[in-house]
Amino acid sequence: MKNLIFMVGIIILFLQSCKKENYTEWIRAEDTDTKAIYSKGRLVSSEVYDKNGKLDSKYIYNNGMVIKIYHYYPNQKINSYSYLHKAPNHFTTKIYFNNGKIASEGEIDFYKDKNLFLKRGPWIFYSKTGEAYSIYTFSHDNKNVYVEGETLFDTIKNKTIRDVIYDPPVLWKKNDF
Repeated sequence: MKNLIFMVGIIILFLQSCKKENYTEWIRAEDTDTKAIYSKGRLVSSEVYDKNGKLDSKYIYNNGMVIKIYHYYPNQKINSYSYLHKAPNHFTTKIYFNNGKIASEGEIDFYKDKNLFLKRGPWIFYSKTGEAYSIYTFSHDNKNVYVEGETLFDTIKNKTIRDVIYDPPVLWKKNDF
């Protein structure tokens, strides 16, 4: 009996020593390759590469939950940055022009299982020169994004030229999340 307990103890120690702690795993798909990085056996980040090998997006995790999201242009400049401000899926997001200036900012709901980014609440949109020219208010039904209101500014005359509330909300056709 003592020998059996001793052998079980040795087997348990051996199995624990074989446990992967820090490692990288590649996940291949039809149009993308994903590099998943683990630390202490937990997923800490993943990088998605397009079919040309360019970094498309990067996700940072904490305790299995996405806390930061980066999307990149093909030239590897940052397209957008999102960070979790309320678990499980409410993110604050900034989208950038290719020149590095901010294009828009607001909140999204990110549904990881569907890889779905849906605008919510007020969003500010900027010109390529960095001036705010509109504010849109969004809602969604977990599938489609709707515009509830829009305010447009004349940046030359510095005045509001349109301020509308839509009832019912209007379907947002843009696919820029």
